[in-house]
Amino acid sequence: MAASIGMVTKQLPVVPSKQATADISGHHTEIVVSKFEDYLFIIATQYMKIGTLIQITRDVVSDEFEENVPLFSTYVLMGKDEPITHVMARTIVTALNPPIPVILSLALKDTSVDTVQAIIELIKTCL
Repeated sequence: MAASIGMVTKQLPVVPSKQATADISGHHTEIVVSKFEDYLFIIATQYMKIGTLIQITRDVVSDEFEENVPLFSTYVLMGKDEPITHVMARTIVTALNPPIPVILSLALKDTSVDTVQAIIELIKTCL
């Protein structure tokens, strides 16, 4: 009687992801960062679900001193298209300065400056 021996191989995840949680301004906050080949997907939630999806791309503008200044364009793909959403998205991505475009999901109960800064620091732990 022949016996077959199976080999167990450890495979890397298809999409590398990291997760972090913290209590920010009294709200349980979860961050998930997934690194795709051509995009960075970031979820920041205090509702434990996907929120407004924003696409953020880098635009480079030359100023009068011939220096390249990075600017970020935001476009709401799904959810509430409000000015505060664009401000938070640009603030987060400017602080991270990623080399590739970002898809950001925001579902926040608290949109204060302190909360956004704490979320930026939590995202940095996942990069």
